[in-house]
Order: sequence, then structure tokens, then C-alpha cells
Amino acid sequence: MPRARTPLPDALGAAFTAAEARAAGLSSRRLAAPDVARVTRGVYRRIGVASPDEADEHRAARWRRQQIANARAISRTLSPGQFFSHATAAVILGLPVPPRSDDDVDVSCCSDRWVSRAPGVRSHRLAPASVRVGTSRGLPTAVPASVWAMLGGDLSLPDLVALGDAVIRRPRIPGTQRLERAPHATRDELAAIICATRRRGNTALRAALPLLATGSASAPESHLRVRLHTWGLPPPQLDVDVYDANGRLLGASELAYPEYRVALEYEGSHHRLLAAQWNRDIDKYHAYQRAGWWPIRVTADLQYVRTHVLRARIESALRDRGWHPSAA
Repeated sequence: MPRARTPLPDALGAAFTAAEARAAGLSSRRLAAPDVARVTRGVYRRIGVASPDEADEHRAARWRRQQIANARAISRTLSPGQFFSHATAAVILGLPVPPRSDDDVDVSCCSDRWVSRAPGVRSHRLAPASVRVGTSRGLPTAVPASVWAMLGGDLSLPDLVALGDAVIRRPRIPGTQRLERAPHATRDELAAIICATRRRGNTALRAALPLLATGSASAPESHLRVRLHTWGLPPPQLDVDVYDANGRLLGASELAYPEYRVALEYEGSHHRLLAAQWNRDIDKYHAYQRAGWWPIRVTADLQYVRTHVLRARIESALRDRGWHPSAA
């Protein structure tokens, strides 16, 4: 029977350095056990038993969770002037970026003296004029506008639009003009960042800038809007309140064509898995139809796999409601 492992001392916390581990009496063999993860040279973190939700989570969700956990661990060894940037900063800030194939953490500095080669860390040296740094989740992190600019050379156009949309988004309380919070930045501020310095990706940033919108609530909705633009379909209105003939608010649609009473409703996995959300969606779509609206339910399969089917459905609905390509 294998010998039981000595529990990790509580005093070490969620993340700890090799020096702290040695001071607590842990051997190199103990640090190689399955309940410890080596984040980078001289930095470790605990690995607990995965909860049922974590065991079943999507790869993208797992990657985001790992990025934050690794960033918290690495933050213990950051030197003055170092901060999290690029995709890692986007995750810390809650901004949408596609997952990478590894869990390496992006760390930047504006000093000519520092270039890290540590495993588990993607090192970047940036011009001081190209970035502003703040704090998020207690971690030194590039601000959202800077993150969008620094990822211009790394993301596809749809993903760059989705990230920019999230940066300038003005989240509105349905049925009102009140905002849940202020936007992270404005379109004019993003335009100024592009002009502030020469960087790899400026061409992509200039292409994405006119496609950004303040009303997009998620990356899939931004991706769908880019597809509609590519297909030559009319641009939808975003974050549209839908009312019945008596002025009763039926719901808010992320993308809609009020002139044709067509609403595009993106349904993520939570719409299907959460019973309360599923029932609300059914009631909402029924109310839309009674009010003369045509709701088109968009799934990930339709948007990213069977795109020809989705395009045909949207075009058919718009044509049946009076749209003609010459009117676009």
C-alpha cells in the first residue's frame, strides 16, 4: 500500500515559492506530488480535488480558470514594473479571448533591463507609450484598452471585434437607458491608442475599429454581427427592447431588425442547461411571436459549423418580411 502523502501546511496558502516550501519542511519529492502544480521556476500552487462543475467544464473555461490561478501564483514573484498583459490580462479583466493551447501566463515590463526566460511565462517588453497599467482582482494588469491594442497582431478579425466590443460596451438595464456600469473605454480612445505608437497589429486594429459596437453583450453575438457584415446582410440593431401592442416589455434582444420584426437570439449552453433560463426563453419567444416578431434561435452549431443553414434562415426571414438585397 502506498504511503499517504503529508498534507500541505495551511500556512503555505494557495500559492507558494520554493523557498517557502523548504522552510515548511517540504522535500523536492513532495513538491512533485499530484496535488502540487509547478507554475514556473520557483513558484508552485495547490491543486485541489476538482468539483463536479470543474470536471465537466468546457476547455475554454478551464483555460481561463488556470490563467487566473497561475497569474495569482506568479504575482508573488513579480518585480516592480512587471504586470500581466495580452491574453492573461484579458482573462483577469473578464474580457473575451479564445483559449490558447498552453497555460503559459503573459507578463510584460516596459524596462529595457528585464527579459524573463522562465518556463510557464510568455515575456513581453513594451514601449511605455503603448500601455497603461492598472489593478484588477488585486493583480497588476494592463487596462482593457491597452489589452485590445496589444492583441491586434494575435487575434482574428471576429475575435478582435469581440474583444473591442467588450471594451467599449455600455451594458444597459433593459427597458431603460440606465447603465449597469460605465464602459471601460470609448471608440475614440481606442482610435487614439492606435495612433499613439507603431506596433505589430495596427493594420488589423484599424480594420476592426469601424466594426465595433457598444451594445454587444457577448463574443458569439459579436462574431455573428461580423458574419452578417461578411454576408452582405443589413446591419442589425443591438440591445433592442421589444414591446407588445399594449406597450408591455417582452424582452431585450441582442441583435434585431425592428423594421422587419426579426430577432436573432444566441443561445449559449446555459440557456439549455438551466431550467429557469430555458423556461424564460420559451415564454419570451412565444410572446414575441404573438406580437408579430420572428425570433431566430442561433446555436453554436449553427453559427460555427452549419453556417450555410444559419445564413439561409436569416435571409429567408428578412425576405419574407420585405427586405431586398438592393435595400441593404
